[in-house]
Amino acid sequence: MKRIWFIFIIWLFTFSIQTSSVFSYSPTSWDIQQINMLKVQLNSITNDNNQDLLNFYYQIKGLQKKLSNQERLDYILNELGNYLYWNFLNKKNQAKQQSKLVKQNFVNSYISWISLNWPILNSCTWRYNTIDDMSFAYNIPTALTIASRYRETNCWYYLPKNWDWPFQILSKDYWTWEISEDIFMQSVQDYLEFANRKHSRYNDRNKKDWLRVNVSYTNFDLTWIIRHWALYNGLSWSTVYWNILPMKPWYVFDGYGQEFSWAKRYGILPQFIKILDRELKNKY
Repeated sequence: MKRIWFIFIIWLFTFSIQTSSVFSYSPTSWDIQQINMLKVQLNSITNDNNQDLLNFYYQIKGLQKKLSNQERLDYILNELGNYLYWNFLNKKNQAKQQSKLVKQNFVNSYISWISLNWPILNSCTWRYNTIDDMSFAYNIPTALTIASRYRETNCWYYLPKNWDWPFQILSKDYWTWEISEDIFMQSVQDYLEFANRKHSRYNDRNKKDWLRVNVSYTNFDLTWIIRHWALYNGLSWSTVYWNILPMKPWYVFDGYGQEFSWAKRYGILPQFIKILDRELKNKY
């Protein structure tokens, strides 16, 4: 992740020459000029990259917390943060509209295979906007991120005692049992990066279009989704070549059609469909 602290420290040192009043800060024309110059610099640094837009926004908000007692700097950082986030949000909303038909077709095709009486856990809708932002930045369907978290830890806001965090990525030992918002967001980012690496590795070895995993924020199909979970949770055989299938089918299909193994949680596929249905009904 790119860092912008040094750039902003230099600029903010210049900004801090003037003294703020105890009242709500009113920007000067010089402030506005400098803010506009910084926006140009941010445009050149982010280069329209969704991950950079979001990461820089988070960095600015973190710096704003540290300087919240300085009204002038707080105002400047707030303007820059809002500028980054609105750019990011506009791109995300455009992508949501582009993905609407794909989601609707997927739901129409498969929702009849799951019980409509089975509710989405409230815990799986908490922090939806944060997960949606990060999923868009890493070009993964938000429903995929939430469904994976549901299957691994039931979406509760806690850290499992096995140190593998909410998405149970076995290659990582985080060595903490204390949850925080920073840790939660780091776990989401780790999942998204992990998923993208898995997709890239598989696609590098399978060049034919019909074998690839072309999952994105705006496009997916059932075959690609099943391959994603095979790569994430384990393959039915020890190779990433050809048409892969999950090693544990119930991990994906529990509660879909007649499939059910009396597990504590339904499979990822029914949850994925439910989240897509919720998005269509509530987010467009």
